[in-house]
Amino acid sequence: MLITNTPIFSQSPITDDDRPSLFDLLAQDQLRDLFHPVVRYVLSYFAQRYPRYLLRVLNHHEEFFAALLLILERHHLKKHNASIAEHFYGLRLTPTSAIPTPRLNTLSPPKRSSLSRKQRWGMLLVLVGLPYLRARAQDYFESLGGGDVNERNEEDRGIAITRTQKAFKVLYPYLSLGLDLTFLGYDLAFLFEKINYPRPWHKWLGLKVIRKGPEDEIESSGIISKLPPLLPPLLLLLKLSQWWYSPSSPRSHPSLTANTNSTASTHAAILPPRPLRILPNAVILPPTPPLTPVEEQGSPLDRSSTAERSTGRYTISEENYGDCPLCGKKWQNPAVLPSGWVVCWRCGWDAIEGEEEEEPEDESVGEKGTTVGEERTEEETRVSVKKKGRRGRCPFTGVEVGPGELRRVLV
Repeated sequence: MLITNTPIFSQSPITDDDRPSLFDLLAQDQLRDLFHPVVRYVLSYFAQRYPRYLLRVLNHHEEFFAALLLILERHHLKKHNASIAEHFYGLRLTPTSAIPTPRLNTLSPPKRSSLSRKQRWGMLLVLVGLPYLRARAQDYFESLGGGDVNERNEEDRGIAITRTQKAFKVLYPYLSLGLDLTFLGYDLAFLFEKINYPRPWHKWLGLKVIRKGPEDEIESSGIISKLPPLLPPLLLLLKLSQWWYSPSSPRSHPSLTANTNSTASTHAAILPPRPLRILPNAVILPPTPPLTPVEEQGSPLDRSSTAERSTGRYTISEENYGDCPLCGKKWQNPAVLPSGWVVCWRCGWDAIEGEEEEEPEDESVGEKGTTVGEERTEEETRVSVKKKGRRGRCPFTGVEVGPGELRRVLV
């Protein structure tokens, strides 16, 4: 009879219930990467309102964030034996034993010890120092040109770099890529249970990431312990309040402000800009009539308005609203000049950017003793004014119009 040593029932593999999954580790890494932009946005938001106190802090936001992170991470490592992100996802760090005993641990779980002083400062060096060095290296890399090693382009930009700086520009992308690939390799190896350390510094410091147990729960009512989970909701509340008090929010809709009419009162309190003088050669004002004799002033024959002649204002009636003052037709792709006049895009472009054309000085006298210039119609006068417009200036007020200052508007 053949006797074999093969057991009848296969032994079940020993599973470690305290071992976290890769998704927990990736989630806490993403939460850690979220801290820096959140703190920078909040700091820049309040620096705009209190620049006297926070502008210098904003200019050194990397150092400020590193100091703040050092205080918070040190508190969590000392009290919870975990970083901020690990504590948020129910993980903790524990020292590894010199001789692993997985079978004995299944019978009686070992007592979880706290981190030593050396291990805490080692983790602080990695959690705070490594992100700070990478952020500063990235800023220095971008200040040198962001990977452009072409000497001709550097001379065009006025950037003079040494050989050491040029070597840093060449090597930094590969070093950063190599570090990210190393982290990816550790993640894959931890996923397939080839290693028990999600990061290399855990092995160097003799630490292991495990799940928290009932004995690790510590009742704490401190503000610092509750601050990290509240950062994303606080950022959302800040963005919501910023949108609510912006001019484009529903808060300023006429249906909500019909009773108070605060928007109309605010706009009414704003004084309009000083009106610009209209040039005489614009030919958009009616010709000044001859002075009325003294004996006819105040009589029905006095049809001229002294007030209108003195002010020289250009009035628009309801029937003429929407007419271009250059061509006299309805607006086609309306555009506004820096002086405030709204014209057709084509008319404004021809008057500002078009070539100047000299009008022929042909004043031949007709049969009835009138000149040709006096027989021109109003439309011909507008066309001549548009052609005679000075290049780079408003045809009505003479204000300088720079490139791109003729802007289209929605009417």
